[in-house]
Amino acid sequence: MADPSRTEQATQKRKEEARKRGQVARSSELTAALVLLAVLLFFRWAGGDIMGMLEREAGAYWGGMAPVDMTVDSTTAGGIAIMLRIMLALGPLFLVLAAVAIGVNVAQFGVLFTTETIAFRPDYLNPVQGFQRIFSQRTAAELVKGLLKVSLIGWVVYAAIKSSLQDMVLLSAMPVGAAFAAATELAWKVGLRVVLVLLALAIIDYVYQRYAYERSLKMTRQEVKDEFRQMEGDPLVKARIRQLQREASRRRMISEIPRADVVITNPIHLAVALRYDPGSGRAPVVCAKGARLIAERIKEVARAHRIPVYEDPPLAQALYPVAVGAELPPALYHTVAQVLAFVYHAGKKDKEKRVMEGVMSRRVKEAAGAAS
Repeated sequence: MADPSRTEQATQKRKEEARKRGQVARSSELTAALVLLAVLLFFRWAGGDIMGMLEREAGAYWGGMAPVDMTVDSTTAGGIAIMLRIMLALGPLFLVLAAVAIGVNVAQFGVLFTTETIAFRPDYLNPVQGFQRIFSQRTAAELVKGLLKVSLIGWVVYAAIKSSLQDMVLLSAMPVGAAFAAATELAWKVGLRVVLVLLALAIIDYVYQRYAYERSLKMTRQEVKDEFRQMEGDPLVKARIRQLQREASRRRMISEIPRADVVITNPIHLAVALRYDPGSGRAPVVCAKGARLIAERIKEVARAHRIPVYEDPPLAQALYPVAVGAELPPALYHTVAQVLAFVYHAGKKDKEKRVMEGVMSRRVKEAAGAAS
């Protein structure tokens, strides 16, 4: 019985591990059916030539012998010689059968070399597991399949012989050559029908074997998670690493704010810090950006370092998609230039104001000193 908790399809790694153990989807019925079809076709096309060759060999060897020469040794030697000729004549058949068997298996599961299937396994000696294998669902399916196959083959053979029963009765009245040809034709018809039935059953069996193979490799959710952790690493650890990387990147970004010329805000949701070096020949660069809490942090650092904070919601939204460290797109040159010109002018006035405040403060101190 299949484990109801195994609801997940097998991963590629699990399939590869099963393949290394020799566990693949294959149908021996399909191989047997196609090999039998190859045998049938071979004898259909070359059987007459082989029989003619054997007839000529037997006639050449024994035809000229006198009865007194037909000893046990001579007859045995003749039989051995004819058997060797038969083996040579059937050599192409053996090559065809080997090619068909190898080709069918390669088509089912590819090229596979493994010693796992012939390795000694102690669990094979366990009688409890032995009984479980004997009375398993797979064994029951194989039994049903075998009974179905025998029943269908028996019905096909019976139907073929019944339809040719009258011809079989007339074989005894035919010459030997004609009777042999008729019997060969009947055998071809019966054999072809049997092979076609076996081939149809083999295709059904192959589909079932694929289904049973996929079902046997199914995994539980926990097994999928464990395998993912083994291959990709623990998701919690990876998430922590990504968090640390983001924090490090954010710290580097915040450290660039004191070098900025202006911070453009939304004013609440977004903040983008720009830096422009007139002597570099480059366009203004985004040196920091953020939304919500990070935007507040950018503005806080900017104010602490007396970086102008300029509110322009449309411009902030247009600047936000630009990556940190990237130059501004040409479409924003004019608008940003106006902002930088305003900031520089305001900064100049602010500087003059601070200078004047310093001069007045010194004069007040000097007057206080003279009065004392």
